[in-house]
This record gives sequence, C-alpha cells and structure tokens, in this order.
Amino acid sequence: MRVSLRAWYFSSTVDLKKVRERFMEFPVLHADPLIIDLAQGRRVIITNFGAVVFWPFDEALARLVVGRIRETLDDPTLVEEVEDRLQVDVSHEQQKVLFNEVWLPGEPSLDQVRIIANLLAQSVALEYLEREVDAALQRFLPYLRELHENGRVRISTRKILRMIGFLGQTRHAVLANLTLFDKPDATWESESLEQLYKSLFDMFDLPERQEAIERKLQFLADSTSNLFDFLSTRNSLRLEWVVVILIAMELVAFVLYEVWR
Repeated sequence: MRVSLRAWYFSSTVDLKKVRERFMEFPVLHADPLIIDLAQGRRVIITNFGAVVFWPFDEALARLVVGRIRETLDDPTLVEEVEDRLQVDVSHEQQKVLFNEVWLPGEPSLDQVRIIANLLAQSVALEYLEREVDAALQRFLPYLRELHENGRVRISTRKILRMIGFLGQTRHAVLANLTLFDKPDATWESESLEQLYKSLFDMFDLPERQEAIERKLQFLADSTSNLFDFLSTRNSLRLEWVVVILIAMELVAFVLYEVWR
C-alpha cells in the first residue's frame, strides 16, 4: 500500500502546547514533534518551527487541521507556495529509500513515523528559507548593479538596516533548524532506524542546502556591510563639507561686517 505524505509550512513558530489543546478529542502519540492520531491511520505531525506533515495527505482534512493551528498563531500565514512531498510504500519486504519514496516492510512504527516526518518537515523549512534568501538577493542586486555601473547608489539607511535585520532573523532560523539535524535517540538502538535516517538525510540533501543558504547569507552580509560603510563615509564627507561651508560663511559675514563698519 502506498501512502502520500505532504508537508506545509507556517511562517511562524508554533506553540505545541496551545496546538495540543485544540485537538483534545484526539490521542497524542508523541509530544515533540506533536503527533496526533486523527483516526483510521491518519496522523498529523506538527513541529515547533512551523512545518506540518500530513500522513497521509487529504486536502479537506488538512484544511481543517490548518484552521485549528492558525487559531494559536500570532502570524497565521500559511506559505502555500512552499510544500514538500514523499511517498511511503509499506508493501515491500525490505526497507529502502529511493528518490522521494520510502519502502517499508509493513506498517511503520512510531519511531519510523517520527524520523520520516521530521526530515520531511526540515526539508520544507529549508525550502522556505531558500525562497526567502533568493528573494532578498533579487531585491538587493539592482543596488549592486547601480553601484557597479554608475559608481554611486541610491539606497536609504533604513533599507540597509532592514536587510541587516532580515539576515539576523534568517540566520537564527537556520541555526534553530540545524539543532534538529541531530540523530534521534532511537537510531542509537536500532540499525534499521539509523539506516533509514541516514538514507533520508542524504536524499533530502539537508547539509548541502543549508550550506548554500549560508553562502548566500554571507554574500548579502558582506555586500550590506560594504554599502553601509560607503553610505557612512558619504554622509561623513557631507557633514565635513557642511562644516566647511558654515565656517566659510561665518568668515565672509565677519569680513563684510568689518568692511561695512
């Protein structure tokens, strides 16, 4: 039997205790990530960093679940442009990970559900960060092009400060998600679970994608720092010229006053 999984992403951290209160009528299989049994083999896996995995995916049920989660969030935005998918086939005799597909010998255990869902959740979180960083690059490149072509740039200090804030916030999100890359404790006790974790970890390319994000963030940080220094120097020169002009005006006024007297 083949099961289709899908991961969605909220642009907000999730308070799992508050979410749990919204699903009091359903059994909770695990606390963090929050795994809720919605009956008839349907589960939802909710992470504190905003990713939600539906096992299996059902559009109508997913919308109902999202509606309850939204009631607990300060920012209820569901990033519908971002999602990740995975197929789980439980009809095979051996465990195997292919491209976007996992073979399991029978119904998955809770530990298998946790490992598969958590890595899928991390993948969709990185996809969101990749899109955000790429969008920031596209917004910033015209200023670098203008500086290259004209030797000057028209950008406000406020925009640069906003970019610095974005970089700090994104780096915090990357670091927060990186703490989830540690192997679950269950993998130390089961060779098959460890193999499942490693295979999925490699299939999703999580370290490589994180490194790509870090390189782009470093490029933005260096460019932002250079522009900020450029603007600071330009403003300092303007202030120096203002001081020189004021002194010159004062001298002219003094000379004219002495001549008139």
